[in-house]
Amino acid sequence: MRELHSAGLKEGHAVVHVVPHSIETVVNCLALLEMSVFQVPASPQLTNSEGQQIIERVKAYALLREKELLPVATDAQRHSDAAVLGLLSSGSTGKPKLVLRTYEQILASTEIYRSAVSLTESDSVLAVLPLEHSYGFHYVLLATLRYGARLILSSVAHPRTVLSLVQNEGITLLPAAPVFFDLLARCGAPDCGPLPLRACVSVGTALSRRIYEAFTSAFDVPLWQSYGTSESGPVALNRTGTIHGEFLALGEVLPKVSVTIRDEEDHELPDGQVGEIVIESPAVSLGYDGAEVGTGTFNGSTFYTGDLGFIQDGILYFMGRKKMLIAAAGHKVDPLEVEQVLLRHPAVNDAAVVGEPDERGIEQIVAYVCTKGGVSHADVLSHCARHLAPHKVPRVIHFRATIPRNAMGKLQREKLR
Repeated sequence: MRELHSAGLKEGHAVVHVVPHSIETVVNCLALLEMSVFQVPASPQLTNSEGQQIIERVKAYALLREKELLPVATDAQRHSDAAVLGLLSSGSTGKPKLVLRTYEQILASTEIYRSAVSLTESDSVLAVLPLEHSYGFHYVLLATLRYGARLILSSVAHPRTVLSLVQNEGITLLPAAPVFFDLLARCGAPDCGPLPLRACVSVGTALSRRIYEAFTSAFDVPLWQSYGTSESGPVALNRTGTIHGEFLALGEVLPKVSVTIRDEEDHELPDGQVGEIVIESPAVSLGYDGAEVGTGTFNGSTFYTGDLGFIQDGILYFMGRKKMLIAAAGHKVDPLEVEQVLLRHPAVNDAAVVGEPDERGIEQIVAYVCTKGGVSHADVLSHCARHLAPHKVPRVIHFRATIPRNAMGKLQREKLR
């Protein structure tokens, strides 16, 4: 911390903090929080151009990379609000936003998380998630340290390496993206007896039935689905494996968190009816950088997620995103519904659906699929026609080797267009 002070870093200054899986990252993170410096965790894989964009966006005083502090604007203005953390959201519907969080909101988030997963001093947590991600920063890093559990940092995320670490280090809790549990399932359980894991937690995006069943068949380990946002903190946890369609339900709402389902007029809807998921929690953030606090999707400790869902018998279910609905043939079509149908085809490994204009400028449904091979355009269309109303059937299908996803496994639709 002395080195940070001597570099002229003061309370309220903004620092872009590059966060590889290292001891230096942990020390720097805690030092910046202690100094009330506004830190923005950033991926170690960022290009120079991407890093410069973040520096300019947050008007950073310095760039911190492990043992190296590089002043970039010594005349940078200090932040006057209470925020000590800025998280770049995943930007599922557009350009990522910078989410502002205070000490109190960080503490509330970690407390809710600890209760949800029953985190104790006897736990050993393996960090394979990116630490710049909300889940990696708040829960893998900060919650583990706050509640005295053991944190193991792994810079290698190869399935065999991770399984070896789990066994050798006595890992009890493994949070990761769904795509990683898919890789582990394909790898299969090692021939060294039962794993010490008491649970794995799937985060970042919806956990598919296929991955859940493949993983739980390969390993005698519970796989939980976690739901939350960078803006709201943790919201729900599915410990039971309850499935809805081709994905797991989001689960039971966590203690200290309130969830309501609301219509377009902000009226609360009864059980079973689909509407916007609205969260009230002490962990809800201040808002977005550059936006007035308390406006837009935030109202005090309430956050309007833009996610569509419903509650039935105390279980929260996810149904898609409001802003992703495709206006096709006079209907509003949820791309998630079409993706679920595509994923039911035995030859389809991954799928993404977007709305794209045709030659007349009229929006149409376009599907991108990753297959095992041996399946034709007509096969996929026929499958969709059997399970979807005519206006929901894709008009165009593209075959791709891979579907673009970020490090958390979240679909990057903007890269498909």
